[in-house]
Amino acid sequence: MYGNVGKAPFGDISSQGVREMLDGVTNDIEIHINSNGGDAFEGIAICNYLKNHPSNVTAVIDGIAASAASLIAMGANKIEMPSNTTMMVHRASTYAFGNADSLEKQAKMLRDVDEALIQSYNSRFNGEFFQLETLLDNETYMTAEKAKSFGFCDVITDSIQSSVVSESVITNEIDEQPIVASIENEGDKRIQNAERSANFMASLLKSIKL
Repeated sequence: MYGNVGKAPFGDISSQGVREMLDGVTNDIEIHINSNGGDAFEGIAICNYLKNHPSNVTAVIDGIAASAASLIAMGANKIEMPSNTTMMVHRASTYAFGNADSLEKQAKMLRDVDEALIQSYNSRFNGEFFQLETLLDNETYMTAEKAKSFGFCDVITDSIQSSVVSESVITNEIDEQPIVASIENEGDKRIQNAERSANFMASLLKSIKL
C-alpha cells in the first residue's frame, strides 16, 4: 500500500479498494506499506477490515508507516519492520475556517477522532496509557526497535534494498501527510477551493456530515 490514504481522486489507498482486492481471499495475506498517511477515517476502516478478515494478515513496513498508514498496520495479525524503517503516530489534525461555533464543532470532532485513534493503537500498545498519549502528543517517529518495544511491531528483519510487493500494493509518489479529518461547512468549502487553486494539500481533504 503505497501512496496517500484516502478516497479517490485525492487518495491512493482506500477502504473500498482494499475490500475489493481482499474480499474472498482465503490464503495468508501479506501487505506492504510505504505511506505517510492521510485520511483518519479511511485508515480506521482499513484497520478494522483487516482485523476482521478470516485470513492471517501480515503487514510489512517497506519504508514508513506514518499517521493513518500506521493505523492500517494495527489491523494486521503480525507487523514486520526491517531495521531501517520507521513508524510515526500522532493526533488528528484538520484545516479550520469559520465562526466560533464551527471551530468549536471541529475541535470536538478532532477530540472524538483522537479517542478512536487511541482505541486503534491501544489494542497493541503494551505500555501505560499516559505513555501512549505522550507518543501521540509528541508526533513520535519510531525506529523498528522502538516500535517493537511499544508493541507496534512483532518482528524486526534485516534492512531491505528494494521492496518486494504483493498484488495488493498500490504504488504512487508520496508526500508527508497528517491524519486529516474535516467537516462539511462553508468554511471548509472555501478552504478546499483555495487549496485546489494553489495545488496545496488538496489530496488530503474530505468531508463528512456530523
